[in-house]
Amino acid sequence: MWKVVAADDEGYIREALKKLINWEKMNCDLVSVLEDGQELIQCIENESPDIVITDIQMPGVNGLEVCKYLYETRPETQVIILTAYSDFDYAKFAIKYNACEYVLKISIMDELPEALEKATGKLTQLKKEIEKEESAVSEQRTLLQQIDQYVEQNFKNKISLDEIADELHVNRSYLSRFYKNKTGINLFDTIWNLRIEAAKEYLLNTDMKTYEISEAIGVDDAGYFSKMFKKITGVSPKEFRKQGKDEKNY
Repeated sequence: MWKVVAADDEGYIREALKKLINWEKMNCDLVSVLEDGQELIQCIENESPDIVITDIQMPGVNGLEVCKYLYETRPETQVIILTAYSDFDYAKFAIKYNACEYVLKISIMDELPEALEKATGKLTQLKKEIEKEESAVSEQRTLLQQIDQYVEQNFKNKISLDEIADELHVNRSYLSRFYKNKTGINLFDTIWNLRIEAAKEYLLNTDMKTYEISEAIGVDDAGYFSKMFKKITGVSPKEFRKQGKDEKNY
């Protein structure tokens, strides 16, 4: 079954998604229904769903930011956007970030099943393409080695999925799904792990400031770097550096 997660800040929509949609009939499993975009992104990182249903207007991280995040890091994930308004600007944004479908809340009972059918159809086609590609085992091994080599050489740069795919001459969605299937890890999680290991070396062996280290590992936003560093290591860059100095002094 296809794994689905959803987010909407309106309670009646969340209840409708939980109770009024026959997920099993559509070969889908509704794993979680959340209240805002930040919770949704966290859930996506933990669950790696096949389909994401997101409201556009939510407090904090909105649905458009979720679309952008998925487009940049998990392009194979099918996104269905929910909105109370038929707004052309929203529709243009949805198209830009490759959203699968755009559903009006007032028509959710009619339009969502159709959108899900479209999403599962795309996923099925993508799965067939992957299975076809996987028939050449030796080529796969070569591709995985090429990905690892490119990432190892370029993780300190501001690399994107499009750049990696172009360099290796493969489809971006296929590349993302292929890497996850073969390693069990999201490609950008691997890149971040490499960046954090490099950052540790800078913190322990140089006097570089946090923003300088952030730039040195290819991350423009020092605040986001600090957030990711703490998420992966459990401590902030400042705390990590202090612990390292304390251990040396000890």
